[in-house]
Amino acid sequence: MRYYFDIQDDFLAVSDSEGIEYGSLEVVTKEAIIAATSIGRDVFTSKGSQVTLTVRDEHRPLFEMTLRMTRKELG
Repeated sequence: MRYYFDIQDDFLAVSDSEGIEYGSLEVVTKEAIIAATSIGRDVFTSKGSQVTLTVRDEHRPLFEMTLRMTRKELG
């Protein structure tokens, strides 16, 4: 089945028009975690605070992952 990863962060929103074939929802979930954390690293080092990744198939959204990060000075 083909799955699509739509990304929204503090700076832009991108809708995946190509998608990628995966064999199971479990594999898609693992790939979504990898993608969200990788994008989050770039967003957070650019002073952003949130990344949302929505995974969908050809028919509907399946799940959404949101990463949030804040920095608090302690001294």
